[in-house]
Amino acid sequence: MNFSKLVDFFIHPSYHKDTLELRKARLFVRSALLTSLFSNSYIWFSVLFEFELAVYLMIFNVLGFICLALLVKTRIPILLIANLYVLVGATAVILLAYYSGGVWSALYPWIISIPVLALLVVNRMYGIIWGILSFIVMLWFGWLAIKGVELPTQYNTEMKTEWFVSVLPGLLLIILVISVVFESVQTKALNDLNIKNQQLEEQKETIADQSKKLEKLIDDKDHIIRILAHDLKNPLANITTISNILKEERELDQQRKFIAMIEKVSAQAQGLVNNVLDMATMDQGAIRLIPEVLDVKKVVQGAVETMSEQAKQKDIKITVTGPVAMVNTDRTYLLLILENLISNALKFSPQSTKVEISIAADDHKVQIKVMDEGPGIKPEEEDQLFEKFSKLSARPTGQESSSGLGLSLVKRYSEEIGGKVWYDRDASKGATFVLELPSSKHSVDQ
Repeated sequence: MNFSKLVDFFIHPSYHKDTLELRKARLFVRSALLTSLFSNSYIWFSVLFEFELAVYLMIFNVLGFICLALLVKTRIPILLIANLYVLVGATAVILLAYYSGGVWSALYPWIISIPVLALLVVNRMYGIIWGILSFIVMLWFGWLAIKGVELPTQYNTEMKTEWFVSVLPGLLLIILVISVVFESVQTKALNDLNIKNQQLEEQKETIADQSKKLEKLIDDKDHIIRILAHDLKNPLANITTISNILKEERELDQQRKFIAMIEKVSAQAQGLVNNVLDMATMDQGAIRLIPEVLDVKKVVQGAVETMSEQAKQKDIKITVTGPVAMVNTDRTYLLLILENLISNALKFSPQSTKVEISIAADDHKVQIKVMDEGPGIKPEEEDQLFEKFSKLSARPTGQESSSGLGLSLVKRYSEEIGGKVWYDRDASKGATFVLELPSSKHSVDQ
């Protein structure tokens, strides 16, 4: 059993509920046990100097300090026990000083130890109180000496020199031992406090970081609600208006025209909802990939076919050039990336222009470039391109809706399937976006 476990043996479990009270209890038990051990050594000194009263008082101290330590196992307040500790020590010192010559005794300076022990083991207020009492006792001994009152000397005075030489250093030792114990406890307390402060700082930073993330999530949620409320309002209103007109329309060709319009507006609204849901899915990390070896050119042509009606509405020609190139990736998300890039190119292209899609491949990578003839991206806005809900100065040329989610989805999807996407500012006209994927070993040339 080490000393720390021995100390805790004397401490009532209730002290463990309060860190400060536990620290006080441990300091007191350490002091009591060490003082008892110190007093034990002075029993043999007292026998050596034939100081019978000191033998009994030291035995009393040894047992008394152990009993006081045992009191800490009870619910008696530590403040009361600590003051009893000082009282036991003070009683022994004052009696021994009185019966060994008063101010002429080697034990007279030991009175100084009384307030010191009170200060270290009890608290500042009781240290002052015991200091005042000790000062009064010392004045009383001085008054007796001035009056010429001879106090009894019950030790063997023939060994007076040895008595002084052995007793006086003990004062230094006992104060030093208790001070070291106090300093050790205080250092440990400060170290514990520093560790807890560091933990609190880390927790504070974590909470601040989580708070920022939460604020961002709330902002994103509010933004999504605003997007849905604003951007869905027009398509739904158009559907309602067209539906009411369709009720009155009797000509079959006109009916087909209005139905096509409803389908177009519904598709726009559905696309917006899908974008929002896709972004929420990505944020929650719920995406699941199914890799397969794909011919990039066929996937690009499939995306172009999906966008053909949108291109036809604006008389925009889409061309695809480049070799057959194989990649090992998820078909669904690759298609979504391409559809978003082509859809953006169509939205921001003027009527009767061209969108070019070129494919380039080598043994390591496959690049797909989507180039339009629109206004392009302002240099100062390039760093906002792939952010969620970013709204740039360029506007769709055919009154199409734009939620600001498309390119952020493209970036996230590209990273998920092991690729990367960027804006090519060096292109000669319009906007050019480049998607790069690792090349599959199955790459072939057309």
